[in-house]
Amino acid sequence: MLVLTFWLADTVSSEQLLISSGILILSLLALHWNHQVLLKKAEKLIASELTANQPSSGVFPFLTSAVQQTKDALNKDVDRIKKINSELEHRVLQDNLTGLQNRSAFRKDLTEFLQRETLSDQACLCLIRSAELATINHQRGRIAGDQYLLAIAEIVQSVSQRFSTHYVYRLSGSDYAILIPNASASIAPILGKELKQLFDNLQLQILAESIAYSGITFLHPGQPPEQPLSRADLALAKAQTNVVNGWYLQEENAGDAFQGESHWQHTIQSILESHGISFSGQAIQPLNMAINNYIQIIPRFIGPNQQSLPSETVYAMAMRHGTMGKLEELVIESLLQQHKLHPENVARWGLNLSASALFSSSFIVWLEQRLLQEQDIAPNLVFEIDEEILDCHLAASIRMFEMLRRVGCRSCISKFGRGLGSFRLYRELRPDYIKLDSYLVETIERDGTSQQFVRMIIEISHRLGCVVIAEGVETTSQREALERMYIDGIQGQLVSKIIPIGD
Repeated sequence: MLVLTFWLADTVSSEQLLISSGILILSLLALHWNHQVLLKKAEKLIASELTANQPSSGVFPFLTSAVQQTKDALNKDVDRIKKINSELEHRVLQDNLTGLQNRSAFRKDLTEFLQRETLSDQACLCLIRSAELATINHQRGRIAGDQYLLAIAEIVQSVSQRFSTHYVYRLSGSDYAILIPNASASIAPILGKELKQLFDNLQLQILAESIAYSGITFLHPGQPPEQPLSRADLALAKAQTNVVNGWYLQEENAGDAFQGESHWQHTIQSILESHGISFSGQAIQPLNMAINNYIQIIPRFIGPNQQSLPSETVYAMAMRHGTMGKLEELVIESLLQQHKLHPENVARWGLNLSASALFSSSFIVWLEQRLLQEQDIAPNLVFEIDEEILDCHLAASIRMFEMLRRVGCRSCISKFGRGLGSFRLYRELRPDYIKLDSYLVETIERDGTSQQFVRMIIEISHRLGCVVIAEGVETTSQREALERMYIDGIQGQLVSKIIPIGD
């Protein structure tokens, strides 16, 4: 530019130079403006390509293709994340064992119904409690317990499918619920009778004392959740203290929110006053001819109307209301009387004690005095306590086992084999019997670690003169595996059914 200007200065006048410089500046400005216009136009076109929902003919085809590929990838990622999120939400509200909706889903659906604006709507709520879960887990193993829960879930689902709109839940280990919106009053007897019939059929199939009980009530929008739940709980309590596998409809609000608890409190008091108790037994098959015969004794409680009550619920309610000590005293007194009625019996009788018995000093003193009065019977009694309970309070466990030795009774650690810590408890208590945890029996066919652990338990026990029994033996292959390990005895439905004492 400077060179051109100086060259012009040598050849033209100053006026011509000024005009030429002006023209040149205007040309540069025009060029700059056109350049800015082109840049803005290009910018708009690029922005249009980037924001277009559908691919256009494309002023910038490579850019359009790249943008579209990126959009497709992002859409796929968003869809995948939405699907994962939906699956996670479903899992959070789903029970792992049965596949039913869980307690969180139940609370959500119940709250939504009670918050409806149409107050005339009516729903039917049915609570179902499986009564034999703890007993089946203890006597037959956890696999049998899971099968029992799945069978109940299948029954609950099949019955609820009769109604056009229904929701089925598993609320806890042993509790289920059915919620039927837009339900008429006639639904209750249909639902209750069909559940009882199917529960009765299942009871015959698996040879149990009972299967499950049903408590039914109705609810309307505008009620607080505590009201229908309290009614359903009371209905369930009345069903459990009525006929086996029965149902009950509670339509009116109870006098207080804990009427179901009060009902159970009166029922347990009636058991204590009437001595409403009977016994069943399951024999343990000895595989070592040097050991004494041994029968597992199972208490059964009789309600005010002479109906059989679910033992698991009776114990739970007695524990809750502080009457567990009196109930166990009744069980032991009745057991001693029953033993006297069978003087020809040469088998040892085993009875499981609760955590309440272990931690109650007054109960231990009472038991020692009572057993000292029955010196002929005491050597034939075996008192069993679960390893998990014993491990919680070692000092109380030692005191209990020493007392049993003083009076001539036998002791047993049941559900033994939770880990290497079991041997510390074994060394401190020195039991006469141990019963292997059913989990070890369930896995013994396929798990080499369980096999080695059981062999170690049997070898150490035999050196110390302790008898080893396997609980929950259900298959021939389990029995054969245990026989090869030289176990002393086996217990389970495979070798012995549960029968009433006296038969």
